This record gives sequence, C-alpha cells and structure tokens, in this order.
Amino acid sequence: MAGALPGTWGSAAAEPAGSEGVPPRRSVVEYGLPPAEETHEIVKVPDKPMALVSQMSDSHLVKLALDPRTERVTGVKAFALGPKDAMLHGLAVSERHPGRIWATHEGGNRLLLVDPRADELDAAPRVEREIGIPGGGRGPHYVNEYGDTLWVTLKGSDQVLALDHTRPERFRLFEAKAHPIFAARHPGSGDFYVSQDSASTVLRIDPGSGRTSQMPIPAERGSTPVGLIGGAGGVWVVLLGTDKAGTGTFGRIDEDGRITWHRLRAPQGRSASLLHLAFGRGREPMLWLLASSIVSDDARDLIIRVRFDSSWTRIVEEEYAALPTQMCKAHRLLPLANSVLATELTTATVAQLTVARE
Repeated sequence: MAGALPGTWGSAAAEPAGSEGVPPRRSVVEYGLPPAEETHEIVKVPDKPMALVSQMSDSHLVKLALDPRTERVTGVKAFALGPKDAMLHGLAVSERHPGRIWATHEGGNRLLLVDPRADELDAAPRVEREIGIPGGGRGPHYVNEYGDTLWVTLKGSDQVLALDHTRPERFRLFEAKAHPIFAARHPGSGDFYVSQDSASTVLRIDPGSGRTSQMPIPAERGSTPVGLIGGAGGVWVVLLGTDKAGTGTFGRIDEDGRITWHRLRAPQGRSASLLHLAFGRGREPMLWLLASSIVSDDARDLIIRVRFDSSWTRIVEEEYAALPTQMCKAHRLLPLANSVLATELTTATVAQLTVARE
C-alpha cells in the first residue's frame, strides 16, 4: 500500500460568496494496488466496508477493505476473475441479487454475476453465473442493472444490448456509433442515453418503441462525451475534449432531450478534460467531476466538486483537488459518505479525497 501523498485543494466561487466561517480541511492520499497496466472501474459493496476495482489488463478483481469510520483503505487483495485475456472491465451493483455484482469480460464476451464475498478480504470472489453476449454482439464494456434488464455497451460491435437477465434469450440490440461507453436511464422520460466517445454524439433510445436517434455535441461546446449518469432531473454527461484541449464542459439532458450546458469557470477548470462524474452522497445539490490526462499529457488529473443552487441550474461553487500523481490517466469516481475515491488507469493506484471539518 502506497504511503499518503499531499494533495492540493483550491476553491473558485461562481460569483462572490459571503463569509461562511473556516472552510473544511481536505487531503488527498493514494493507495497502491497490485501492478497492472489498466485499472478501471470501482464500486462500493452495499452495507459492507469494501470497494471493488477491476484491472482489465490481467482480469483481476481487487478488493479494498475500508475502515468503517474513516473510510481509509486498510487492506488490498487481488484475485483473478477469469483468464488474463478475458479483460475484466465493467462493474455494477445488483439490486436483484443483493450482495452480488455484475461484471463484464470485454475480451471474453460474457457477463458475470459475482459474489465478491465482501465479509473477508482474503476470500476469493465466486462467479455464480455467466451469460454469453447474444446476437453477434462483441466487447461488453459497461453494464448496469435496471430491474430485470441489463443495459450493456458493446464497444467491439458498436451496439447497445438490453438483456433480460432472468431470461437471457430475451434481448434487443441497438446500433450505435463508435464507440458506446456509458448508458443511463432518464429519470423522467425513461429513455436511455448512451455516450459515444469516437463519434462525439449521444445516442437516445426509446426502450418502449425501440426507436433511436443521435444527438450531436455542438462543436462550440467541445467533443468526446464519455461519463454519463442519470439523476437530479436529467441525464448528465461530461466532455473529454481532444488531445489538444478540453473545455471543462458538462451538460444535463432534460425530459425532452434538450441539453443545458455548463462550463467550469476557474482557470484550471476551463481547459479540463472531463472523463467521469458522480452525484454527491448528501442532500446538497452537488456533482463530483473527474478531469483526466487520458488523451493528453498536458491535461491535469483533478477531482472537482461542483455545487449547484437548489434547482440544479446554476453553479454556485467549484473546488479543485489535484491528484498527487499526475499523468496517471485518472479514470473513475466513487463517492462515499465522507470521501471520494478515484482510480488511476496507468499507475495501479486509487486516490482518496477526504474531508475533515473543523
């Protein structure tokens, strides 16, 4: 386990703010994982002090034991979950199967239902079920569970799969552009939206009729939609940008498919290459954003906290924490109760931003 390294924290208000007393103290520490070329997704096991990380390059599932009080990582153990070339990637918590997770074998072309055995750090996870990707689809990347249906992005065949996990012979494949990454259901309309990073468009799917449409990203806003989540009245998406520059831009898709765009205002935010995002765990209207150097060595790896007004329409405050290891190609975010974890793709590391109030 790597030692703690100091991070930096800055604050940029969207407009002048009044005095609110002493600001919270924040710190970033990093934890070393077993060596791997690609460290990807991260999820929290519900009601257990444990997080899980996928390492795609060797198909390892890494268990992180968390201190129940401080949320600091207290132990790390990696387990092979299939052959190395299976390319373990996507992870999602299952509600239909409590205590289990869904995982994807991007190279092995399979979906897995896994018991991580979260009560013991040293207990090897068990694969309880495997489902092959049907209909000629290839390369399951992201997976999430919506009731009895798994929504899966297929990066190899540029498709989106909706599969009934209770009856896998019931499925639909939707054609996408290059390359589908994330999928999320709109909390209002029920439509699904899919980010496509190589096409700079967002795919809209009506799950009832099966109709699809494409929503191009306006060039003046940026390019390369990647992170995409549903909640807070819409589907939110971030833009990564190009190997030359990011634009610090993200947006919310409303019930009618219109996008309201937001751009970070602080100097370090206006050129940020945004890769992932997540909602805060409390009642405060807040998003965590992850800026990454994945497409450019000139980009910074940052954890960004964006606070909104109560209507989620106006940014009130931005705060920035630089990861101690830059050019790590920061990859995914996982908010906990009092901290947020971030995976670092190329350094086999998990960073943790914690908050301690005076």
